[in-house]
Amino acid sequence: MAAEQQALPPIRLIPVQSTPETSAEVTDLRSERIQEFLQASNFAPNTEKAYQFELKRFMEWSEKAWHGITPRDLAQFKKYLKEECRTRKGKSLSPAAINQAMTALKSFYRWFQQAGYMSLSETLPTAGVKFEKLGDPLPRHLNPNQMEAIFQAVSGKEDIDLRDRALLAVLTHGLRAEDVSGLNVGNYDGVRLKFLRKKDKSDAIVPLRQEARKQIEAYLERRRSQQEELTEDSPLFLSYDFRSGGQRLGYQGIYYFTKIRLGTMLGIPDLTPHRFRHTYASELISLGIDSLLARSLTGHKSEKVFERYIKGRRLKVAEDTFFRAIGEETL
Repeated sequence: MAAEQQALPPIRLIPVQSTPETSAEVTDLRSERIQEFLQASNFAPNTEKAYQFELKRFMEWSEKAWHGITPRDLAQFKKYLKEECRTRKGKSLSPAAINQAMTALKSFYRWFQQAGYMSLSETLPTAGVKFEKLGDPLPRHLNPNQMEAIFQAVSGKEDIDLRDRALLAVLTHGLRAEDVSGLNVGNYDGVRLKFLRKKDKSDAIVPLRQEARKQIEAYLERRRSQQEELTEDSPLFLSYDFRSGGQRLGYQGIYYFTKIRLGTMLGIPDLTPHRFRHTYASELISLGIDSLLARSLTGHKSEKVFERYIKGRRLKVAEDTFFRAIGEETL
């Protein structure tokens, strides 16, 4: 009689669960990719800060690895931004804010593929992302009365007043605040500013009005008279804050100067450094300068973006030109 086979004990499968350490490693790896992306891209400080915020927000929303994200995930994330996310004031995100989040993701995935984390033959999950439609922008340029009031507000004789007049002279030539902060004495040749734009690393040459040159030279002469040794690498603008006096004037200092010292004092709402950039672009169009040449001065690569800066002013110039052409006064 054949020996009976012994019954084997039932097989018990033990599920493998992620430990806290494993989850942390995955999270750290996703964060590491964000840092690699930001370091490789050399964005301007504000762009880098915004992109980092948006990518971390997405990472908190989804637990998937970057290579596992699908177009459907991105559609769901966009819906989440529109329906559930709120600003600090409790308002829904604007179309522009939603577009910024999606732009950050599109830029990240382009780098992700180029860096070798995805095959070049794969379709990016962001390929089908559609941006929110933006309405016509509100006028952002400052009118002549506002500009006159701003210049009068910095008419004192103290060192900081000389600095502020020179600073204002540069801001009114359309430079971004981060570029103004990075200027050195060597970037000014007595007629124009020559520098590398932080946003896209492009060369910039910005000619200055005679009055602007006068304000810059008066400020530099005051510094020389105080025995300061100015070199090519000396900051063009210094801070006069009690904590950082004598150091380079930073972006926050420029923002404080415009938003608080000028905007609040003069009652001009939302007076940021960027409004001077809008004003400069509008002025170029009013002077009859072709938009391609104007963009070479402002540093705009896109005609579409530039149009949003000057749309209202262009229409006004067209109207004035029409009335002059038919021999009538502007109504």
